[in-house]
Amino acid sequence: MNLTFLSPSGGSATMPVCLFAYYSPDSRLPPHTRHLLSQIASCGFTIHIAASGLSDANAHLLQKDLADPADPIAATVHPRPNTGLDFGAWQFLLAKGCADNASEILFANDSVFGPLLPLQPIMERMREKDFQIWGMVRSEAVVSHLQSWFLCMTRDALNHPAIQRIFNQPFNDMTKDEIVLHGELGLGLAIKASGLSTGASWGSTRGLARLLALNPMHADWRTVLRSGNAPFIKTELLRDNPSGIASIHLWRAEIPDPTFFNPDWIAAYLTSTPPRNRSGRASLRARAVQAFASEDRRHALTALLLGR
Repeated sequence: MNLTFLSPSGGSATMPVCLFAYYSPDSRLPPHTRHLLSQIASCGFTIHIAASGLSDANAHLLQKDLADPADPIAATVHPRPNTGLDFGAWQFLLAKGCADNASEILFANDSVFGPLLPLQPIMERMREKDFQIWGMVRSEAVVSHLQSWFLCMTRDALNHPAIQRIFNQPFNDMTKDEIVLHGELGLGLAIKASGLSTGASWGSTRGLARLLALNPMHADWRTVLRSGNAPFIKTELLRDNPSGIASIHLWRAEIPDPTFFNPDWIAAYLTSTPPRNRSGRASLRARAVQAFASEDRRHALTALLLGR
């Protein structure tokens, strides 16, 4: 594979573009995903959706759903095979030229509930910092990296050879673990090697976070959410809870503004979507380590001891 995602010669980068990885066999958007796309659009992004595993007919219906006069979203749907996960989907959109004239490229996906607060103030704050690459959340798990579910970069950053090499990999032939390693974690190493300026809306540099390879969107979900800097909850956390986080039953009480983000959207998703993690709940020892290392240690340990 030898793809080129550079801006065309002589082309002018004038607009922000969001490349959105989406998976669902349904031709109608879940309300929480529509909310996310609407918030992204409110920040000035032109949206391209890689609809993985969706037939051409259902992609056409999804395009019509996006144009619903009651809540229209300006986005273009691109159906594709369900391979390569998010990095495969983004690579597909890049190869189609969806970001060729973009001044700013947002890589996002449907793996979160949110934003639970308006996105525009966060975008404005981060844009003012003039980073070449920034993410919603920085993780210290394994290697320091920006989590890829919401990652923004300039045209010059995307054109950097180190970043190009990441997106030039054969993601469609990789397993999920390989994609995480060579995609998200590899991108973290590539960003460091490139010397590009980077930042995160929320981040923690605690030594324990790196030592124990904690995912802050699981172990520190309440701390991240309450900061206001990354008002999102991962769908995997509430659907599967692979790390056995004891406090997730409190999610409804943590919705800061139910008039902005309806908690019933989450409840409907959890009711209709079976867990995907079949490996069983994390051991008590693993859950205790997660709780001890949490930013909200006192609450996490209390919840664990109470069996919640």
